[in-house]
Amino acid sequence: MLLTLLFKPFGFLKSLPSSHTFFGAFCWGLRLLYGEDRLRKFLEDYESSPPVIFSSLLFREGGKLYFPKPASLGLKIDLRSLDNREFFAYRKYKKLKSLGFVSEEVLRDFLMGNAIDYEKLLQEEKSFFAKALVPHASINRLTSTTTGGELFFESIFATGEFCLLVKINRWEFEEKPEELLPAIYNLLPLGGNKSTGMGLFSVSLLKTPEWLSQYTEKAGEYFYSLSDFFYSQNVDLQESYYDVEVRRPAVENYFGRHGNLLWKKPMPLIKAGAVMKVRDSSGYYGKLKQISHNLYHYGYAFPLYLRGGKPC
Repeated sequence: MLLTLLFKPFGFLKSLPSSHTFFGAFCWGLRLLYGEDRLRKFLEDYESSPPVIFSSLLFREGGKLYFPKPASLGLKIDLRSLDNREFFAYRKYKKLKSLGFVSEEVLRDFLMGNAIDYEKLLQEEKSFFAKALVPHASINRLTSTTTGGELFFESIFATGEFCLLVKINRWEFEEKPEELLPAIYNLLPLGGNKSTGMGLFSVSLLKTPEWLSQYTEKAGEYFYSLSDFFYSQNVDLQESYYDVEVRRPAVENYFGRHGNLLWKKPMPLIKAGAVMKVRDSSGYYGKLKQISHNLYHYGYAFPLYLRGGKPC
């Protein structure tokens, strides 16, 4: 089963949510609704195969979805096809490399192995979020005053609506997934600074595009990932196209209290948009990494399989 959830933010975000952010919020929702034992059983199910897979965020504008740009897109392009003047061709190529998201139409052409219209792609460039710095007054914790008038600045994000794709492989809860998932994300905020009202959303179900389902079925030698994920031995890095990002996320606590803020150890993740060569298609790609007795980090790929052979 493939579900699409629509998120409409009520205000600012501390950061843009990723697949592990959505997974973490879902786990906290399970703990609050069903208890810690039920959550542990859900996490143990990942040892055999992932019962639920989460994508990273997909922006939505004008009723259309926008997906992370495939990492291989444009790498083999002839610059002269962009412009017969070398300088302008190079400028267009740099603009192409900086694109973060592509439209549904472009992604479908990519997955099918069709020729990409790069001129049209460059014209579709959009900005889906804005980043700003917000000033705060530094507080002296001994006197509870702002003596000295020092300021510090915090970065925040403003964005329109976006979507989350969730693939249900197995479901063992009483409520239907189309009921439980929106209920949890309507209850729990995402990201940092929850106590100041950030990360709150109105979440509802959205009809999943019909064309998406066919690409989730295993086929071909390559897949494109909609989520960040850990490396696993069933992919061939030498024949793949990807970027790596090292993350050191904070541990979510929601309504619990740690005393001091906890941080996970730095972890390298293959970023969403990776195009990976498959060594063994019998399993899943990535893993749920257990950091300590009670700490986990989600890192499964959300694969869409290429039908056109080797990526363009």
